[in-house]
Parts: sequence; structure tokens; C-alpha cells
Amino acid sequence: MINKNAPHPLYHQVKNLIEEKIISNEWPKGFQIPTEKELAKRFDVSTITVKRAILDMVHEGLLYRQRGKGTFVTSKRETDLQSLVTLKHDAEDEVKHPHRMLGFERINANPLIGKKLDIDEKDEIFKISRVKLNGKKPVVIEHTYLPTELFSGLSEEMLQDELLYSVLQNNFGFELDQAKIYFSTLTANFEEAELLNVPEGEQLFVIERTTRTKDGTLVEYSKFIIRQEEYQFYIDVTI
Repeated sequence: MINKNAPHPLYHQVKNLIEEKIISNEWPKGFQIPTEKELAKRFDVSTITVKRAILDMVHEGLLYRQRGKGTFVTSKRETDLQSLVTLKHDAEDEVKHPHRMLGFERINANPLIGKKLDIDEKDEIFKISRVKLNGKKPVVIEHTYLPTELFSGLSEEMLQDELLYSVLQNNFGFELDQAKIYFSTLTANFEEAELLNVPEGEQLFVIERTTRTKDGTLVEYSKFIIRQEEYQFYIDVTI
């Protein structure tokens, strides 16, 4: 139990107690933990102390919050980082990848996107925004930018429940060769929170990707905003 005379901060002790329940599988993956008020009463501490402990554990990826439902023990799916650059399948495969289209438009690139795609900021691009679904659950917001000069004929229908790389490969014949990926995090704004069904201010994982063909042509810039509790990324290194 909590030792209020111990030198360790109370919220650290609360974290340790919650972690013990997770490690022992008393609170298994996917388990909805008691409310902050209930935990405060159980541990005989303030709700502020409990809130700080839980926020730390959410940021560390041990817990996640679901708007209107509560706080849950993380059940992350391990994902090889290398899979992020090979997300495609052959044209004859019947695999579908559910997405909800948010926007498909032709616009002029701004200075930031122009720099990402190595084009003039006034050049025309396709801006594609989608939400990737796991069943009916939103898990990733995808923003993709493609030079229209390279993709004349691209349509919204081509992207319906389809992976971007598969479209570039199967519909336009590009031989994709190299992807550069950047990682960061952000806190969800109102729009992102609504789209991913997470609390505003929730920490989200961000992947930015640019892709080149075998002849060095830069064909794509994408930004993926990911629910942190959904994935645990790893790199498998041969030594």
C-alpha cells in the first residue's frame, strides 16, 4: 500500500501499484481500470495524485484513454518498422484495407510540402486525407501529397480501401525503391481527437515518409498520425 512517509512521491507509488497489477495479470490487456476517484479512495490519496500517475502511464504507453468510456490497459500489436515501407500487395490479390476518405483534392503545394516533394511551392499536387480502420475502429489518420504531374488520372476510386503503395505500383507502374521515415509525437487537437476517438491532448505517434523510385524520383510525402495504444513498433536487426 501507499507509504505517505516514504521519500518517493506519492504518484510514483501509485504508478508502481498499478504496474504490479498489470504485470501480475490481475489487470490484463484491454482491462478497464477503476476510475480516478475509485483509485484515489482505494489508495487513500488525492485524485490529483492518481491523475498524474495515470497520465504518466498513458504517455509511457502502458494505459490508454477512450473518450466517454474510461482508461484501459494497453493491448498493443507489435509492428515491424520495416513493414511501414513495404505496405503494398500485388494487383491480383483480393486483400482489402478499410479506410474512410476525408478529402481528395488538387491544390497548389505550399512551401513546406514543396520542400518535402522537391517541387516548386506553386506546383499542383493531390492532397489525400484518409482514416485507416481496424474493423470499425479508427487507428491512423493519413495525409498524403502526390505531384499531379506524375499521377494524372489518379482518382478517389483507386484509393478506396487500398494501400497507397499498391496504387503507385499497380496503377502507375512506379518501381518504388527507397523510403525515408521520420518519427515524432504530438498531442491531439480537437479534429484529431474527434477522428481517432481519443481525448483532446492525447499523445499520438507520428510518422512522416517520403518515397523515391529506382531512378531517384521523389513521388510521395505522407504523414501518419497514429493512436499510440494500437501499436508497439520494433526493429529486427541481424548481427
